[in-house]
Amino acid sequence: MTTSERTTATTGGQLSRKLGLLDLVFLSFGGQAALLSLLTYATGVVSYTGVFAPVVIIIGTLLVLLNAAVVYGLSKRYGEAGGYYIYAFYSLTRRLGLETGWLYIMYSVIYGSAYFLGAAYVLRYAIHLDPFLAAIIIYIPAATFLVLGIRPSAKYAEIASIIELAALIYISLVNLTIAGFRFYNPFSLKSIPSSSLLAAGMLFAIGIPTGYGSITPLGGEAIRKEYIGKAAIIVVIVGGLLASMVIYSLLDASLATGQINFILTARIPVIDFMRKFYGDLYAIPLVFAAFNDGVLAPLSFMAATSRTLYAMAKNGMLHRGLAVIRGDHPFNAVIATVIIYGMVTFPALALYERPFALFLVYGSLAGLANLFVHVSANFSYILEGFRGLRRAMTFNSLKSFNWIFRKFTDILIGFSASIISLWAMTLSFMSKNLQLEVDIFIVWIIIGFIYAEVLDELKSIRSSELPQG
Repeated sequence: MTTSERTTATTGGQLSRKLGLLDLVFLSFGGQAALLSLLTYATGVVSYTGVFAPVVIIIGTLLVLLNAAVVYGLSKRYGEAGGYYIYAFYSLTRRLGLETGWLYIMYSVIYGSAYFLGAAYVLRYAIHLDPFLAAIIIYIPAATFLVLGIRPSAKYAEIASIIELAALIYISLVNLTIAGFRFYNPFSLKSIPSSSLLAAGMLFAIGIPTGYGSITPLGGEAIRKEYIGKAAIIVVIVGGLLASMVIYSLLDASLATGQINFILTARIPVIDFMRKFYGDLYAIPLVFAAFNDGVLAPLSFMAATSRTLYAMAKNGMLHRGLAVIRGDHPFNAVIATVIIYGMVTFPALALYERPFALFLVYGSLAGLANLFVHVSANFSYILEGFRGLRRAMTFNSLKSFNWIFRKFTDILIGFSASIISLWAMTLSFMSKNLQLEVDIFIVWIIIGFIYAEVLDELKSIRSSELPQG
Protein backbone atom coordinates (compact mmCIF):
# COMPACT_ATOMS: atom_id res chain seq x y z
CA MET A 1 0.00 0.00 0.00
CA THR A 2 1.44 3.36 -1.04
CA THR A 3 1.63 6.48 1.07
CA SER A 4 -0.93 8.21 -1.15
CA GLU A 5 -3.37 5.33 -0.63
CA ARG A 6 -2.96 5.63 3.12
CA THR A 7 -3.51 9.35 3.38
CA THR A 8 -6.28 10.02 0.85
CA ALA A 9 -9.06 11.93 2.58
CA THR A 10 -12.58 10.69 2.18
CA THR A 11 -14.12 14.14 2.50
CA GLY A 12 -13.06 17.67 1.76
CA GLY A 13 -11.41 19.98 4.23
CA GLN A 14 -8.50 19.78 6.63
CA LEU A 15 -8.04 20.27 10.33
CA SER A 16 -6.66 23.72 11.09
CA ARG A 17 -3.27 24.06 12.81
CA LYS A 18 -4.00 26.44 15.65
CA LEU A 19 -2.54 24.86 18.82
CA GLY A 20 0.72 26.29 20.18
CA LEU A 21 3.03 24.65 22.71
CA LEU A 22 1.33 26.22 25.75
CA ASP A 23 -2.11 25.23 24.43
CA LEU A 24 -0.95 21.61 24.21
CA VAL A 25 0.73 21.74 27.63
CA PHE A 26 -2.45 22.95 29.31
CA LEU A 27 -4.66 20.51 27.40
CA SER A 28 -2.29 17.72 28.39
CA PHE A 29 -2.20 18.85 32.01
CA GLY A 30 -5.97 18.97 31.85
CA GLY A 31 -6.02 15.38 30.64
CA GLN A 32 -3.83 14.52 33.60
CA ALA A 33 -6.40 16.06 35.96
CA ALA A 34 -3.78 16.29 38.68
CA LEU A 35 -6.00 17.19 41.63
CA LEU A 36 -8.77 14.74 40.85
CA SER A 37 -6.14 12.08 40.13
CA LEU A 38 -4.88 12.54 43.69
CA LEU A 39 -8.38 11.90 45.00
CA THR A 40 -8.92 8.88 42.74
CA TYR A 41 -5.90 7.26 41.07
CA ALA A 42 -3.52 8.17 43.89
CA THR A 43 -6.03 6.77 46.38
CA GLY A 44 -5.69 3.47 44.52
CA VAL A 45 -1.89 3.66 44.79
CA VAL A 46 -2.02 4.35 48.54
CA SER A 47 -4.62 1.63 49.08
CA TYR A 48 -2.36 -0.98 47.46
CA THR A 49 1.14 0.19 48.44
CA GLY A 50 0.78 2.21 51.67
CA VAL A 51 3.62 4.56 52.66
CA PHE A 52 5.63 3.33 49.68
CA ALA A 53 3.13 5.10 47.42
CA PRO A 54 5.29 8.19 46.64
CA VAL A 55 8.03 5.89 45.34
CA VAL A 56 5.53 3.92 43.26
CA ILE A 57 4.29 7.18 41.75
CA ILE A 58 7.88 8.14 40.87
CA ILE A 59 8.46 4.71 39.28
CA GLY A 60 5.22 5.09 37.36
CA THR A 61 6.31 8.56 36.26
CA LEU A 62 9.66 7.23 34.99
CA LEU A 63 7.84 4.53 33.04
CA VAL A 64 5.52 7.11 31.55
CA LEU A 65 8.47 9.42 30.84
CA LEU A 66 10.18 6.71 28.78
CA ASN A 67 7.00 6.28 26.78
CA ALA A 68 6.68 10.06 26.45
CA ALA A 69 10.23 10.15 25.02
CA VAL A 70 9.07 7.68 22.37
CA VAL A 71 6.07 9.91 21.61
CA TYR A 72 8.45 12.87 21.35
CA GLY A 73 10.47 11.07 18.70
CA LEU A 74 7.48 9.81 16.73
CA SER A 75 5.59 13.11 16.87
CA LYS A 76 8.48 14.82 15.08
CA ARG A 77 7.94 12.49 12.12
CA TYR A 78 4.17 12.27 11.84
CA GLY A 79 2.27 15.54 11.98
CA GLU A 80 -1.30 14.43 11.35
CA ALA A 81 -4.33 13.60 13.47
CA GLY A 82 -4.51 10.14 15.02
CA GLY A 83 -1.55 9.86 17.38
CA TYR A 84 -0.72 6.27 18.33
CA TYR A 85 -2.91 4.90 15.54
CA ILE A 86 -0.94 6.88 12.94
CA TYR A 87 2.42 5.85 14.45
CA ALA A 88 1.55 2.16 14.16
CA PHE A 89 -0.18 2.58 10.80
CA TYR A 90 2.93 4.01 9.14
CA SER A 91 5.71 2.31 11.13
CA LEU A 92 4.26 -1.18 11.57
CA THR A 93 1.40 -2.49 9.41
CA ARG A 94 -2.13 -1.52 8.48
CA ARG A 95 -3.49 -4.33 10.69
CA LEU A 96 -1.43 -3.29 13.73
CA GLY A 97 -2.44 0.29 13.09
CA LEU A 98 -6.08 -0.74 13.30
CA GLU A 99 -5.48 -2.77 16.47
CA THR A 100 -3.60 0.13 18.06
CA GLY A 101 -6.35 2.57 17.16
CA TRP A 102 -8.95 0.11 18.46
CA LEU A 103 -7.13 -0.17 21.80
CA TYR A 104 -6.55 3.59 21.96
CA ILE A 105 -10.27 4.21 21.57
CA MET A 106 -10.86 1.87 24.50
CA TYR A 107 -8.12 3.55 26.56
CA SER A 108 -9.23 7.12 25.92
CA VAL A 109 -12.94 6.44 26.41
CA ILE A 110 -12.50 4.37 29.58
CA TYR A 111 -9.89 6.76 31.01
CA GLY A 112 -12.04 9.82 30.32
CA SER A 113 -15.22 8.16 31.60
CA ALA A 114 -13.39 7.11 34.76
CA TYR A 115 -13.04 10.78 35.63
CA PHE A 116 -16.78 11.32 35.30
CA LEU A 117 -17.20 8.49 37.81
CA GLY A 118 -14.44 9.74 40.10
CA ALA A 119 -15.83 13.27 40.11
CA ALA A 120 -19.35 11.96 40.78
CA TYR A 121 -18.04 10.02 43.76
CA VAL A 122 -16.17 13.02 45.17
CA LEU A 123 -19.28 15.21 44.87
CA ARG A 124 -21.42 12.61 46.62
CA TYR A 125 -18.86 12.37 49.40
CA ALA A 126 -18.36 16.12 49.79
CA ILE A 127 -21.85 17.57 49.32
CA HIS A 128 -24.05 14.42 49.21
CA LEU A 129 -25.02 14.98 45.57
CA ASP A 130 -26.60 12.01 43.78
CA PRO A 131 -23.75 10.49 41.69
CA PHE A 132 -25.85 10.05 38.54
CA LEU A 133 -26.94 13.69 38.69
CA ALA A 134 -23.37 14.77 39.46
CA ALA A 135 -22.08 12.90 36.42
CA ILE A 136 -24.66 14.59 34.20
CA ILE A 137 -23.78 18.05 35.58
CA ILE A 138 -20.11 17.43 34.72
CA TYR A 139 -20.76 15.69 31.40
CA ILE A 140 -22.79 18.54 29.87
CA PRO A 141 -20.09 21.28 29.96
CA ALA A 142 -17.38 18.81 28.84
CA ALA A 143 -19.49 17.79 25.84
CA THR A 144 -20.39 21.42 25.11
CA PHE A 145 -16.75 22.55 25.01
CA LEU A 146 -15.90 19.64 22.72
CA VAL A 147 -18.65 20.57 20.27
CA LEU A 148 -17.60 24.24 20.32
CA GLY A 149 -14.13 23.34 19.07
CA ILE A 150 -10.52 22.91 20.08
CA ARG A 151 -9.69 26.59 20.68
CA PRO A 152 -12.38 27.20 23.33
CA SER A 153 -11.34 23.91 24.93
CA ALA A 154 -7.69 24.98 25.02
CA LYS A 155 -8.55 28.36 26.55
CA TYR A 156 -10.61 26.73 29.28
CA ALA A 157 -7.76 24.27 29.92
CA GLU A 158 -5.27 27.13 30.31
CA ILE A 159 -7.26 28.96 32.99
CA ALA A 160 -8.24 25.81 34.89
CA SER A 161 -4.72 24.33 34.83
CA ILE A 162 -3.02 27.43 36.24
CA ILE A 163 -5.45 27.49 39.16
CA GLU A 164 -4.85 23.80 39.73
CA LEU A 165 -1.06 24.08 39.77
CA ALA A 166 -1.30 26.73 42.47
CA ALA A 167 -3.72 24.56 44.47
CA LEU A 168 -1.40 21.51 44.38
CA ILE A 169 1.59 23.48 45.63
CA TYR A 170 -0.51 25.06 48.39
CA ILE A 171 -1.86 21.68 49.57
CA SER A 172 1.66 20.23 49.73
CA LEU A 173 2.91 23.15 51.84
CA VAL A 174 -0.07 22.86 54.20
CA ASN A 175 0.59 19.14 54.71
CA LEU A 176 4.31 19.65 55.32
CA THR A 177 3.44 22.40 57.83
CA ILE A 178 1.22 19.92 59.68
CA ALA A 179 4.23 17.54 59.76
CA GLY A 180 6.44 20.34 61.12
CA PHE A 181 8.65 19.90 58.05
CA ARG A 182 9.96 16.58 59.39
CA PHE A 183 10.47 14.13 56.50
CA TYR A 184 10.13 10.35 56.53
CA ASN A 185 12.16 7.85 54.51
CA PRO A 186 9.77 5.51 52.64
CA PHE A 187 12.53 2.89 52.23
CA SER A 188 13.32 2.68 55.95
CA LEU A 189 9.87 1.50 57.02
CA LYS A 190 10.29 -2.01 55.54
CA SER A 191 7.02 -1.54 53.76
CA ILE A 192 7.83 -2.45 50.16
CA PRO A 193 4.68 -4.21 48.93
CA SER A 194 4.43 -7.63 47.28
CA SER A 195 4.77 -7.92 43.50
CA SER A 196 1.00 -8.41 43.13
CA LEU A 197 0.17 -5.28 45.14
CA LEU A 198 2.96 -3.39 43.42
CA ALA A 199 1.51 -4.30 40.01
CA ALA A 200 -1.96 -3.13 41.01
CA GLY A 201 -0.54 0.07 42.48
CA MET A 202 1.59 0.62 39.38
CA LEU A 203 -1.43 0.57 37.09
CA PHE A 204 -2.95 3.41 39.07
CA ALA A 205 0.41 5.20 39.34
CA ILE A 206 0.86 5.34 35.57
CA GLY A 207 -2.67 6.71 35.31
CA ILE A 208 -1.61 9.87 37.18
CA PRO A 209 0.93 11.46 34.76
CA THR A 210 -0.47 10.05 31.50
CA GLY A 211 -2.49 13.08 30.51
CA TYR A 212 -0.20 13.53 27.51
CA GLY A 213 -2.04 10.59 25.95
CA SER A 214 -4.85 13.04 25.26
CA ILE A 215 -2.78 15.29 22.97
CA THR A 216 -1.01 12.76 20.74
CA PRO A 217 -4.04 12.53 18.40
CA LEU A 218 -4.01 16.33 18.03
CA GLY A 219 -0.93 16.31 15.79
CA GLY A 220 -3.03 17.57 12.88
CA GLU A 221 -3.92 20.71 14.85
CA ALA A 222 -0.52 21.55 16.38
CA ILE A 223 1.22 24.57 14.80
CA ARG A 224 4.45 22.56 14.80
CA LYS A 225 4.33 18.76 14.99
CA GLU A 226 7.20 18.53 17.51
CA TYR A 227 5.11 20.51 20.01
CA ILE A 228 3.19 17.29 20.77
CA GLY A 229 6.28 15.54 22.11
CA LYS A 230 7.61 18.59 23.95
CA ALA A 231 4.30 19.11 25.74
CA ALA A 232 4.22 15.41 26.67
CA ILE A 233 7.67 15.53 28.30
CA ILE A 234 6.90 18.74 30.21
CA VAL A 235 3.58 17.53 31.59
CA VAL A 236 4.81 14.07 32.62
CA ILE A 237 7.69 15.52 34.64
CA VAL A 238 5.69 18.32 36.26
CA GLY A 239 2.58 16.24 36.93
CA GLY A 240 4.40 13.18 38.22
CA LEU A 241 6.63 15.13 40.60
CA LEU A 242 3.72 17.21 41.89
CA ALA A 243 1.60 14.11 42.51
CA SER A 244 4.41 12.35 44.34
CA MET A 245 5.08 15.47 46.42
CA VAL A 246 1.42 15.84 47.44
CA ILE A 247 1.08 12.16 48.40
CA TYR A 248 4.40 12.24 50.24
CA SER A 249 3.32 15.33 52.19
CA LEU A 250 0.01 13.68 53.06
CA LEU A 251 1.68 10.51 54.39
CA ASP A 252 4.36 12.60 56.12
CA ALA A 253 1.71 14.56 58.01
CA SER A 254 -0.07 11.33 58.94
CA LEU A 255 3.13 9.79 60.33
CA ALA A 256 4.12 12.96 62.21
CA THR A 257 0.71 13.16 63.91
CA GLY A 258 0.42 9.44 64.65
CA GLN A 259 -2.55 9.03 62.31
CA ILE A 260 -0.89 6.81 59.72
CA ASN A 261 -2.86 3.67 60.64
CA PHE A 262 -6.10 5.59 60.30
CA ILE A 263 -5.11 6.84 56.85
CA LEU A 264 -3.81 3.50 55.54
CA THR A 265 -6.88 1.61 56.71
CA ALA A 266 -9.29 4.28 55.49
CA ARG A 267 -11.53 3.35 52.59
CA ILE A 268 -10.50 6.48 50.69
CA PRO A 269 -7.18 7.61 52.26
CA VAL A 270 -6.67 10.95 50.48
CA ILE A 271 -10.20 12.23 51.08
CA ASP A 272 -10.31 10.94 54.66
CA PHE A 273 -7.00 12.72 55.33
CA MET A 274 -8.48 16.01 54.14
CA ARG A 275 -11.57 15.56 56.25
CA LYS A 276 -9.51 14.81 59.37
CA PHE A 277 -6.85 17.51 59.02
CA TYR A 278 -8.61 20.31 57.13
CA GLY A 279 -11.72 20.40 59.30
CA ASP A 280 -14.82 22.03 57.86
CA LEU A 281 -12.79 23.35 54.92
CA TYR A 282 -12.06 19.87 53.54
CA ALA A 283 -15.01 19.99 51.12
CA ILE A 284 -13.66 23.05 49.27
CA PRO A 285 -10.73 21.35 47.46
CA LEU A 286 -12.91 18.29 46.84
CA VAL A 287 -15.67 20.24 45.12
CA PHE A 288 -13.14 22.32 43.18
CA ALA A 289 -11.33 19.19 41.98
CA ALA A 290 -14.56 17.44 41.04
CA PHE A 291 -15.92 20.28 38.92
CA ASN A 292 -12.62 21.54 37.50
CA ASP A 293 -11.00 18.23 36.62
CA GLY A 294 -14.28 16.42 36.13
CA VAL A 295 -14.83 18.65 33.11
CA LEU A 296 -11.23 19.20 32.02
CA ALA A 297 -9.91 15.61 31.98
CA PRO A 298 -12.79 14.02 30.06
CA LEU A 299 -12.77 17.01 27.68
CA SER A 300 -9.11 16.40 26.81
CA PHE A 301 -9.69 12.71 26.20
CA MET A 302 -12.91 13.29 24.30
CA ALA A 303 -10.92 15.50 21.92
CA ALA A 304 -8.38 12.68 21.59
CA THR A 305 -11.05 10.05 20.93
CA SER A 306 -12.75 12.17 18.28
CA ARG A 307 -9.47 12.78 16.41
CA THR A 308 -8.63 9.07 16.49
CA LEU A 309 -12.08 8.20 15.11
CA TYR A 310 -11.58 10.85 12.44
CA ALA A 311 -8.12 9.53 11.44
CA MET A 312 -9.28 5.91 11.28
CA ALA A 313 -12.34 6.86 9.22
CA LYS A 314 -10.16 8.93 6.90
CA ASN A 315 -8.16 5.78 6.13
CA GLY A 316 -11.27 3.64 5.65
CA MET A 317 -11.02 1.71 8.93
CA LEU A 318 -14.24 3.13 10.33
CA HIS A 319 -17.34 4.52 8.62
CA ARG A 320 -16.24 7.31 6.33
CA GLY A 321 -18.94 9.58 7.68
CA LEU A 322 -16.77 10.04 10.78
CA ALA A 323 -14.17 11.80 8.61
CA VAL A 324 -16.52 14.64 7.69
CA ILE A 325 -15.11 18.08 8.53
CA ARG A 326 -17.29 21.12 8.94
CA GLY A 327 -15.08 24.14 8.63
CA ASP A 328 -12.00 22.83 10.43
CA HIS A 329 -13.82 20.62 12.92
CA PRO A 330 -14.35 16.80 12.70
CA PHE A 331 -17.99 17.33 13.58
CA ASN A 332 -19.38 13.82 13.07
CA ALA A 333 -16.51 12.23 15.04
CA VAL A 334 -17.13 14.74 17.83
CA ILE A 335 -20.84 13.90 18.04
CA ALA A 336 -20.06 10.18 17.97
CA THR A 337 -17.56 10.69 20.80
CA VAL A 338 -20.10 12.52 22.95
CA ILE A 339 -22.56 9.64 22.47
CA ILE A 340 -19.96 6.94 23.19
CA TYR A 341 -18.85 8.58 26.45
CA GLY A 342 -22.46 8.82 27.57
CA MET A 343 -23.07 5.15 26.75
CA VAL A 344 -19.97 4.02 28.65
CA THR A 345 -20.60 6.19 31.71
CA PHE A 346 -24.29 6.42 32.52
CA PRO A 347 -25.71 2.89 32.13
CA ALA A 348 -22.99 1.50 34.41
CA LEU A 349 -23.66 4.22 36.96
CA ALA A 350 -27.42 3.60 36.80
CA LEU A 351 -27.08 -0.16 37.26
CA TYR A 352 -24.32 -0.07 39.87
CA GLU A 353 -24.62 2.93 42.15
CA ARG A 354 -21.09 2.77 43.53
CA PRO A 355 -19.08 5.26 41.48
CA PHE A 356 -15.76 4.71 43.24
CA ALA A 357 -15.90 0.93 42.77
CA LEU A 358 -16.69 1.53 39.10
CA PHE A 359 -13.82 4.01 38.93
CA LEU A 360 -11.36 1.40 40.21
CA VAL A 361 -12.45 -1.02 37.48
CA TYR A 362 -12.39 1.65 34.76
CA GLY A 363 -9.05 3.02 35.94
CA SER A 364 -7.22 -0.31 35.95
CA LEU A 365 -8.79 -1.30 32.62
CA ALA A 366 -7.61 1.97 31.08
CA GLY A 367 -4.15 1.27 32.50
CA LEU A 368 -3.98 -2.08 30.68
CA ALA A 369 -5.06 -0.53 27.38
CA ASN A 370 -2.59 2.30 27.94
CA LEU A 371 0.29 -0.16 28.31
CA PHE A 372 -0.66 -2.00 25.11
CA VAL A 373 -0.89 1.23 23.12
CA HIS A 374 2.55 2.29 24.34
CA VAL A 375 4.08 -1.09 23.53
CA SER A 376 2.85 -0.54 19.97
CA ALA A 377 4.34 2.97 19.89
CA ASN A 378 7.63 1.68 21.32
CA PHE A 379 7.97 -0.96 18.61
CA SER A 380 7.14 1.69 16.02
CA TYR A 381 10.00 3.78 17.36
CA ILE A 382 12.44 0.86 17.36
CA LEU A 383 11.63 -0.02 13.74
CA GLU A 384 11.95 3.61 12.68
CA GLY A 385 15.43 3.66 14.21
CA PHE A 386 16.51 0.46 12.45
CA ARG A 387 15.10 1.67 9.13
CA GLY A 388 17.08 4.89 9.41
CA LEU A 389 20.31 2.96 9.99
CA ARG A 390 19.54 0.54 7.14
CA ARG A 391 18.84 3.36 4.68
CA ALA A 392 22.13 4.98 5.63
CA MET A 393 24.03 1.74 4.99
CA THR A 394 22.12 0.87 1.81
CA PHE A 395 22.89 4.14 0.07
CA ASN A 396 26.41 4.44 1.51
CA SER A 397 25.48 7.87 2.78
CA LEU A 398 27.93 9.49 5.11
CA LYS A 399 26.29 10.24 8.41
CA SER A 400 27.87 12.03 11.31
CA PHE A 401 28.76 10.23 14.51
CA ASN A 402 26.13 12.31 16.32
CA TRP A 403 23.42 11.16 13.89
CA ILE A 404 24.36 7.49 14.32
CA PHE A 405 24.51 7.94 18.11
CA ARG A 406 21.03 9.49 18.11
CA LYS A 407 19.64 6.56 16.14
CA PHE A 408 21.14 4.04 18.54
CA THR A 409 19.84 6.11 21.46
CA ASP A 410 16.35 6.09 19.92
CA ILE A 411 16.48 2.30 19.58
CA LEU A 412 17.70 1.92 23.17
CA ILE A 413 14.92 4.17 24.48
CA GLY A 414 12.35 2.18 22.53
CA PHE A 415 13.67 -1.14 23.85
CA SER A 416 13.78 0.15 27.43
CA ALA A 417 10.26 1.52 27.26
CA SER A 418 9.03 -1.74 25.69
CA ILE A 419 10.63 -3.92 28.34
CA ILE A 420 9.25 -1.88 31.22
CA SER A 421 5.78 -1.65 29.66
CA LEU A 422 5.72 -5.40 28.98
CA TRP A 423 6.92 -6.06 32.53
CA ALA A 424 4.14 -3.92 33.98
CA MET A 425 1.60 -5.59 31.70
CA THR A 426 2.80 -9.08 32.68
CA LEU A 427 2.54 -8.27 36.38
CA SER A 428 -0.93 -6.89 35.78
CA PHE A 429 -2.06 -10.04 33.97
CA MET A 430 -0.75 -12.14 36.87
CA SER A 431 -2.36 -10.00 39.56
CA LYS A 432 -5.27 -11.64 41.38
CA ASN A 433 -6.71 -8.17 41.99
CA LEU A 434 -7.31 -7.47 38.28
CA GLN A 435 -8.96 -10.59 36.89
CA LEU A 436 -12.16 -8.84 35.74
CA GLU A 437 -10.23 -6.06 34.03
CA VAL A 438 -7.91 -8.53 32.28
CA ASP A 439 -10.91 -10.52 30.99
CA ILE A 440 -12.61 -7.40 29.59
CA PHE A 441 -9.33 -6.28 28.02
CA ILE A 442 -8.81 -9.63 26.27
CA VAL A 443 -12.41 -9.66 24.99
CA TRP A 444 -11.91 -6.18 23.50
CA ILE A 445 -8.73 -7.32 21.73
CA ILE A 446 -10.55 -10.35 20.31
CA ILE A 447 -13.39 -8.15 19.05
CA GLY A 448 -10.82 -5.87 17.40
CA PHE A 449 -9.14 -8.87 15.77
CA ILE A 450 -12.46 -10.12 14.39
CA TYR A 451 -13.32 -6.63 13.15
CA ALA A 452 -9.96 -6.40 11.37
CA GLU A 453 -10.56 -9.79 9.69
CA VAL A 454 -14.03 -8.77 8.51
CA LEU A 455 -12.69 -5.44 7.23
CA ASP A 456 -9.95 -7.17 5.24
CA GLU A 457 -12.42 -9.69 3.82
CA LEU A 458 -14.79 -6.93 2.70
CA LYS A 459 -11.88 -5.08 1.11
CA SER A 460 -10.88 -8.24 -0.79
CA ILE A 461 -14.45 -8.74 -2.02
CA ARG A 462 -14.68 -5.16 -3.25
CA SER A 463 -11.31 -5.48 -4.99
CA SER A 464 -12.36 -8.69 -6.75
CA GLU A 465 -15.54 -7.02 -8.01
CA LEU A 466 -13.64 -4.21 -9.71
CA PRO A 467 -13.46 -4.50 -13.52
CA GLN A 468 -10.18 -5.97 -14.78
CA GLY A 469 -7.98 -4.47 -17.45
